[in-house]
Amino acid sequence: SSGINAEYGGAFKVAYFIGTAFSFACTPAYTISLSSGNTSAALVIERYQIQAYMKGSVFVDEYQCINYISKGAWMGIFTGVLMIIVLVLSIMMLLSTTTPDRFETSKSKCLIIPHEH
Repeated sequence: SSGINAEYGGAFKVAYFIGTAFSFACTPAYTISLSSGNTSAALVIERYQIQAYMKGSVFVDEYQCINYISKGAWMGIFTGVLMIIVLVLSIMMLLSTTTPDRFETSKSKCLIIPHEH
């Protein structure tokens, strides 16, 4: 694999180590807009693919810039985990209940349960 160093305006530096058979593709539109006074310009890039060290004119398999898990799927996973936690806690509470060891009868005196503060 070869290393690629990128620098943008001195603000950040990025170093990637990529192989010769790697490309990056992005299908959503990417917009760059600039404005200065009364003048404005916009550059819209759609469906682009970038590959370093190309041999010939054919791209290799690409890495897509889309999310593999959508927001709705993350919400479903989070809700499912939360429901499982609530279920486990409620089952633990139910299993920890005990029956009293003394009972009131009509012949015995009243049962007094001490109250703790």
